Amino acid sequence: MTTTILWIHATAGALWIGACACFVIAGLALTPGSEEHRNFVIRSAPKIDRLAMLAAALLFLTGLVNLYEAALSRQFSFSTAFTTVLAIKIILFVAMLATMRSSMKTGAMNRMVKAHAAIVAMGSIALLLGLWLIGT
Repeated sequence: MTTTILWIHATAGALWIGACACFVIAGLALTPGSEEHRNFVIRSAPKIDRLAMLAAALLFLTGLVNLYEAALSRQFSFSTAFTTVLAIKIILFVAMLATMRSSMKTGAMNRMVKAHAAIVAMGSIALLLGLWLIGT
């Protein structure tokens, strides 16, 4: 069960980053002001964002389960390095969520693309830190 939850967690993180990366690629590929651009903002962007938010929710839930399982296996005794990396991952998650939320409120495609690119960058760092946590 632990391995399954861990894989679901990693997949949810990758899905969130992937959805945001697709948003950025589409946003950069479309000509500003074109019909395709307007259709993307109206139809596709909300769907991509909903998928990303679903992945974020799943990431949060599986993260809690993973933390609980790690606590049990370590008898609730974490190293300073583990705690520091975990704190950074939590800060990144909150920042990504706040960025996603603010991005969903704006209709300005340029800001939305930049916000999604920032989420991709932060999420990539969080995934790499997650790999480190697995090894500890």
